Amino acid sequence: MKNLIVALGLSLLSAPLAAETQAPALNTALWLALAEQAVPSRDAVREHYRYTGGLRYTQNPELMYHFYTSKGSEQITGFTLTNNGSPRINPRGAGHGGASRTFDFLFADRAREDIHLMVSDDVNLSGRYSHDNMFRELHFFPRNQLPSIVKTADGKRLKVVLPTGEEVYFDAWSKEIVSGVLSESPIDFTRDRHQRHNPEIDYHGHNLMITVAQRGEAPRRASVWGKTKFAEVRYPAKYQRACRLSPGLIWDQKPKAGDHDPKLTMLYPTDAALFDTIEQQCGWDLSALRLAATKGVSKVARVDDNRERTAALH
Repeated sequence: MKNLIVALGLSLLSAPLAAETQAPALNTALWLALAEQAVPSRDAVREHYRYTGGLRYTQNPELMYHFYTSKGSEQITGFTLTNNGSPRINPRGAGHGGASRTFDFLFADRAREDIHLMVSDDVNLSGRYSHDNMFRELHFFPRNQLPSIVKTADGKRLKVVLPTGEEVYFDAWSKEIVSGVLSESPIDFTRDRHQRHNPEIDYHGHNLMITVAQRGEAPRRASVWGKTKFAEVRYPAKYQRACRLSPGLIWDQKPKAGDHDPKLTMLYPTDAALFDTIEQQCGWDLSALRLAATKGVSKVARVDDNRERTAALH
């Protein structure tokens, strides 16, 4: 259900990084790759690279990163921050029941199509996946760059740059959000799974965000266990209230041949096509976001895949 092996392509073609990108010698190349604010290489995900890849861990600070192999070289394909226990957000974490909150910053095949953040709460109350795991996806627009992460100079915080160029800061030790355009509420440990809330992550930025949430199943589904689901579209800089849409207007609900599960791939690899639907369904004016998205498209056209280089990840 929750396929987290999706692509986050980052190359080392950028200008020298600022002082806050300093890293231990053994991890320097890796952190340079994670820190680069690269543009997407393409709009649509190539099917061969949609779900392939592997995972590795690093330390100082602890981080899981995703990678895949293309043209004989390994490229970073995502990064994950996990809160295994903290006083405010996850008091029942390590040593108190093993609950966790995970932030997966992902995008498949270095493409614009599926850049997103998956936030997962495992309350670890029953030991059953469908009962304990609560999911929320957040999709940010315009998708002008790949998510990146860098340690601050004092080593106490991690700065994540979203696809919109906006910033979110995490505590390097606990992985709690401490500032930026996102904020989080504590994990809900309500024992009744039907009453428990999915991860509550608020967006305070100037761009567009679409979010879907679900317990124990793919959040992008338009219907789960016979219940109709909704996606929330938020543009807080211009509209106070969120707009609710069927996920079927955003993600493909038809299954692959010979399969019962829907594909759930985004119907709009470009921002402009998605904005058309949102303007029609919500009655909003997204002209300012269209202008910002156009700048992103002009950047992706200049990317030359044959010149891509990647950090030595070993």
